[in-house]
Amino acid sequence: MPAFIKIHRSLSIASLLGLSLGLSACGYKAPLYYPTQEQLQQIEAREQRIKARKEAAKAAARQEKEQARAREQDPNITLPQ
Repeated sequence: MPAFIKIHRSLSIASLLGLSLGLSACGYKAPLYYPTQEQLQQIEAREQRIKARKEAAKAAARQEKEQARAREQDPNITLPQ
């Protein structure tokens, strides 16, 4: 009897862990619904805004690096802000 109880307990724990892992993955692999055309347009517009912000940040960082290099080469130079 004790061996049966240990096996039963182990199987119960394993099945509960498997079930909880399976349920926690719901919705992460794919959308739960198909977005409408309007929602797709909103998503695309948001992605374009994000991309534009990232590109602007990269350009600003590049410009800052160029200004820092120019200052290192000639400390007396005045650069426009």
